Amino acid sequence: MLWRITIPVILAGVLCITGEGKKTRPQGSIPSPYKTKGNLSAERHHLLLQQKPEVLSSSREALVVTERRYLRRDWCKTQPLRQTISEEGCRSRTVVNRFCYGQCNSFYIPRHLGPSQGHGHNQGQASGRKSHSKVQEPFQSCSFCRPHRITQLTVQLDCPDLQPPFRHRKVQRVKQCRCMSVDVSSKL
Repeated sequence: MLWRITIPVILAGVLCITGEGKKTRPQGSIPSPYKTKGNLSAERHHLLLQQKPEVLSSSREALVVTERRYLRRDWCKTQPLRQTISEEGCRSRTVVNRFCYGQCNSFYIPRHLGPSQGHGHNQGQASGRKSHSKVQEPFQSCSFCRPHRITQLTVQLDCPDLQPPFRHRKVQRVKQCRCMSVDVSSKL
């Protein structure tokens, strides 16, 4: 009789302990903040620190963007759309067009500053001269889902109360969409 009560209590205790040990991962965190191993083995990490002492050691949660599992694949779809063309005094017309929808990757990778920059003062500024150190521009790549192939369609609207009794409207017709990069020359 005692075993009928003891076994369910033990099973419930075991299930609670295993449930607490497994942490839920926050949505969208890459890599997991609960990761216990770093990206490098301890020996390799130690060798890298010895070779380049000026480089600070990274946190265990640092993201290596070149690892394939961390990169999401671009996707860009061309979806159908019923578009209504209208003008005051005319009958509306509906045409089948397409729109672009997707998610495309973007990157911003900083570069190092020139030799006399980043130290809190510029050499040569006290005498009125400007420092001409070269600053390497950061690598920036920004793409978005946009039309790759388009055509133009002329739609004739019937306008019975106007002279002439019709109007022509040009409509951009989307044929195909693709992730395409755009110029991002804004300075931070």
